Amino acid sequence: MQDRRFWFLALISTVLLLLPNGFYSAFDKDEPKYLEAAWEMVKTGDYITPYYNYEYRFDKPILVYWLIALGYKIFGINEFGGRFFVSIFGVFTVLLLYWWLTRWKGRDFAFWTSLVFLSLLDFIVMSSVAMPDVVLTFFFAASLIFFFEAYHRKSEKFYLLAFASSGFATLTKGPVGLALPGLVAIIYLLLRRDLLKTLKEIPWFKGFGIYLLIVAPWYVAIFKKHGYQFFKDFIIFHNIHRFTSKVPGHPTEWWYYLANYFWLYLPWSFFFPFALYRVFKRKESITDNVLNFSLVWFFTVVIFFQIAHTKLAHYLLPSFPAFAVITSWYLSKFKDKIPAYITAAIFIVLSVIAFVFFKIKGWPLLSLVMLLPVFLATIFLKKDYLKPLTFGFIGTMVLFKWITLPSLEFHRAKPAVGKEIQQLAKKCKECKFYFLDYTSPEIVYYFKKGKLKSIDSNRAKALLRSKEPVIIVTRENRLKKLKGESFYILDKKKELITKHSIVIISNYPKEKIDG
Repeated sequence: MQDRRFWFLALISTVLLLLPNGFYSAFDKDEPKYLEAAWEMVKTGDYITPYYNYEYRFDKPILVYWLIALGYKIFGINEFGGRFFVSIFGVFTVLLLYWWLTRWKGRDFAFWTSLVFLSLLDFIVMSSVAMPDVVLTFFFAASLIFFFEAYHRKSEKFYLLAFASSGFATLTKGPVGLALPGLVAIIYLLLRRDLLKTLKEIPWFKGFGIYLLIVAPWYVAIFKKHGYQFFKDFIIFHNIHRFTSKVPGHPTEWWYYLANYFWLYLPWSFFFPFALYRVFKRKESITDNVLNFSLVWFFTVVIFFQIAHTKLAHYLLPSFPAFAVITSWYLSKFKDKIPAYITAAIFIVLSVIAFVFFKIKGWPLLSLVMLLPVFLATIFLKKDYLKPLTFGFIGTMVLFKWITLPSLEFHRAKPAVGKEIQQLAKKCKECKFYFLDYTSPEIVYYFKKGKLKSIDSNRAKALLRSKEPVIIVTRENRLKKLKGESFYILDKKKELITKHSIVIISNYPKEKIDG
């Protein structure tokens, strides 16, 4: 391919989303669970059943675990290896969006829309961690884009590719990988008054044949191996119950997505409402098929997850490509000053807050070099909005991942504690390790020496009184539950953001454990 813009997008996406992923440790709470589950998969050789902390983990289907495990096999058991094949789907999504829009809107629009998409904060965040959401977003976007191509070009090949993409989406995050793209397609066809006719044109038999060929082998294998337990945990709890009821630790408030909207869609949060006003005011929203499809895509995803009782910010990630299309359409046609000035003011305020926060925390101020690109962008907003904001924010996020995050590694307590007790386990083969009224997936992942069970204070007291060497990890404020007990504090580390400290205690002194 001779398209230089395609290769530029591939390069900048790789530099931002992929290459620096070995410079920072895993982030609580979800990413370490996927990293650990894939590690246990590699360790045990069981590539059918996901385990976390040596217990069944039926939260998500298997594809993301396979991708992480494949990265481990090639690059070793480390953060870069675990994130590689997940993050690369972020790069693929940018390139897929560019390919699609080039066919319908021209290279210039496709290029800037892809950069707007790449600059979205939560897309960058979720493309930088080993979690299934960006993989789902790629296959979700692929299924809708291939459906659009199939419908408007009357192509059986693209219908089959849409079914295949939904199959991989289902293998990534369950039935939503088929149901939600299908819902978007149905609403789009209903609005075009072309549903019944199109349903007759779709190659259903071949399509579902491909879909089942992708989905069925693992689902059949896991059902055969675990039967009703998998059905109960995965289908009933993690799909039906999550959608219809409250899950502990997950917000359900109706205003949750509204409250998180600002940071999810930075730096374009304030532009989008103006884009919606303009798009519904002009007839172009009806005559422009790509724009019309993107509106259906965006609102269907957002409303679907708004209706669901269980809410998490990254659930909205599949709406991001459509958001980028709508925003780019607006930016290419209008120069409204209000959203630009609001955005510039917000960036200045956030920069000041970041400086003060780093100063108070005692973090290296050199890390704030990340703010330079976005600060420069605010200076040039008077002449243009699209280019300075896009490259300014992308530049800031590149520096954040390459410089800021690595500089803060020394201050991150949980990975350090996990690695420390791993070393203690190597020195003290007979030592038993526990959490006290506390747990941390980061510590579990970096321990890698067996199950870390959480115990209560009564059990902890009994263990500390025993003659067997015991090492317990907890937060410092939990120690009051052990009042009157004798123990040694092996280490204490303050957490990065919170006021809490994590302590490692034992009934043996450190000198004796070290041998």
